[in-house]
Amino acid sequence: MRLNELLGRRVIDADGQEIGGVADVRLVQDGPLLASRQAALRIDGLIVVEKRSTRLFGYERRVGPALLRWLVHRRLGAVWYLPWSDVAEVAETVSIRRGRGELRSLDDVARY
Repeated sequence: MRLNELLGRRVIDADGQEIGGVADVRLVQDGPLLASRQAALRIDGLIVVEKRSTRLFGYERRVGPALLRWLVHRRLGAVWYLPWSDVAEVAETVSIRRGRGELRSLDDVARY
């Protein structure tokens, strides 16, 4: 599967409810060394938005003017960070092992 095939997929929680769509993927460069002498990338987690999967420009976090952040959150709804270890299956949809109430807000996840 290619990364762009994952973007936009609908996400289904452990209770079978649709919670949103994959808007972004967080990658970490800590895999085995490649021929280019750089470490391979791996998926660390997914950023899921409630209302629509769309491009994120950074205003979904606590940065930028308050009015702009408010408009972005109004359009996106809730924004969650989903660790890759919580993904149960990737098919036509992304099935996860948690319920909606157990998801962590993107704001609660430390930047790195």
